[in-house]
Amino acid sequence: MKKAITILSLVVISFFLMYKVSDFKPIINKNQNIKGIDISHHNKITNWSKVSKTSTFCLMKATEGKSHKDKKFISNWDSSKKHNMVRGAYHFFSPNVSAEKQFKNYQSRVTLQRGDFPPILDVELKECDIDEVNKWLEMAENHYGVKPIVYTTYMFFKVFMDGRLKDYPIWIYMSDNMGIQPSFDDYECVLWQYNQKGRISGISGNVDLNYFLGDNLDLKNILIQ
Repeated sequence: MKKAITILSLVVISFFLMYKVSDFKPIINKNQNIKGIDISHHNKITNWSKVSKTSTFCLMKATEGKSHKDKKFISNWDSSKKHNMVRGAYHFFSPNVSAEKQFKNYQSRVTLQRGDFPPILDVELKECDIDEVNKWLEMAENHYGVKPIVYTTYMFFKVFMDGRLKDYPIWIYMSDNMGIQPSFDDYECVLWQYNQKGRISGISGNVDLNYFLGDNLDLKNILIQ
């Protein structure tokens, strides 16, 4: 047991030595009050009314790669709107597929309206070409007229994207069990996925939980105008 604790301590210490202290902010009282979920066809929504009572926004998978379309996207998109939730649609970026083909897939599926989140790109696989990622983001910005948001995990961002990603707001996964939240000097972190095994009323099983890192005015300003 002592050996296991020592190893864990070394891992934690190495983590903080590897990355800048300025990348973190302590969680003082979890004063973020704009909460939301992110979902895909894997999630079973049993009662949208209950979901909307605890979640201000819902971010959902729309597409992946050059042709895959999430089978529940249309119903999730319509239901979240019907229940007055702020909604957003993300594309899961696949390696070895051109940005042009992947954006065409997303564009064919997602029509954004006033009050929706900007387009969102989910980048998680180390085989992804970051230059192609930037191309997708540029095409999305040109088409929708607003800066897209990039989702990834904290470790993936630091290892593969930091310094290579162009100036786009980011949505970061970091477990709140660490007692800190992500914050960056050179990038604007607007969304924080803090729990990937959350439970809320109206959804059967686990669901990803998020905070919007700002107040109501910040949220209004980032949405499609």
